[in-house]
Amino acid sequence: MSDNRARNFPLIIGLTLTALFLFIALFGSRLAPDNPMTVYSDIINYQGEVYIPARSPVPPFTLPDFPLGTDNVGRDLLSRLLVGVRPTLILCFTIALLRIFFGVLLGLLSGWFGGMTERIIDALTSASLAIPILIFALAAISFLGEKTLVTFIIGLVATGWASTAVFVKNSTLVTRRSPYIEGARAVGVRPFGILRRYIMPQLWPTLPAQIAFELSSALLVVAELGFLGMFIGEAFVRFSEDPNSAGTIPVGLTASSPELAQMLSDFWSKMIISPWEIAIVGVIIFLQVFAFNMLGEGLRRVMDVTRPRRLWWRRKAAQLELPAPEQAGATV
Repeated sequence: MSDNRARNFPLIIGLTLTALFLFIALFGSRLAPDNPMTVYSDIINYQGEVYIPARSPVPPFTLPDFPLGTDNVGRDLLSRLLVGVRPTLILCFTIALLRIFFGVLLGLLSGWFGGMTERIIDALTSASLAIPILIFALAAISFLGEKTLVTFIIGLVATGWASTAVFVKNSTLVTRRSPYIEGARAVGVRPFGILRRYIMPQLWPTLPAQIAFELSSALLVVAELGFLGMFIGEAFVRFSEDPNSAGTIPVGLTASSPELAQMLSDFWSKMIISPWEIAIVGVIIFLQVFAFNMLGEGLRRVMDVTRPRRLWWRRKAAQLELPAPEQAGATV
């Protein structure tokens, strides 16, 4: 039996990539070579070519001052990426933690108390699962009006807790039938005491994996909203010189403060003016989603008691024709 089965590669990959993005979120503003809000409108002469980033975005690896090029307005794309990771991760972490909190709370109440409480929470859960999160978020943000952090949190948390609530309810129902729960009831432990001492400890090992998967889900929806033009902060219209007259014409939308979802907005205009911006931001978001999914899968495998363990000892025992540690312990 191969020892590779004992190695948790998803956990290694997920932890490595997640640690990298957390490092960028913490120190990205210090690592950024330029001010991410500065629009470069000066003439730049390099190797016999003339560049004006504000008028014509610079592709990657063209100018040494802009390794990843400039965005559709003429700002350093590398600096905007390094600074934009932090607000995106803060938003996603907030959404994921609140989803887990409400999901665990409502799942515990539904699974333990039953009766009218269970019927009400089940009705809310069924309604939440029936409504696509993206559509509800669009409707909620449009209804609330202002594109603030609180607005996005409300729109993305209001229905995103349902899957966690279903999982917690089913786990609570299984644990509630255990003999030690009946024993706790018999000695007079109150319901909330049972939930705190016996039910919640059964859920703690699974919560880290749930949080990782919720991070991935929240990031996907935030990116989809950004693609549709819904992002935190106000947008402004980018104008460019009209080739047919002496005036200017609107050519796209952008925003001042960088954020990954915001950088996906005005997709079709950027695909014509600065397609590398969409490609690079898309790769960064893909890597983040991949990292959170790998982290969640790795944590799930760590908590899976059915996976084979201590394979190195089994292989050694087979080579020496000795009983494995488990068998040796059983014969003592």
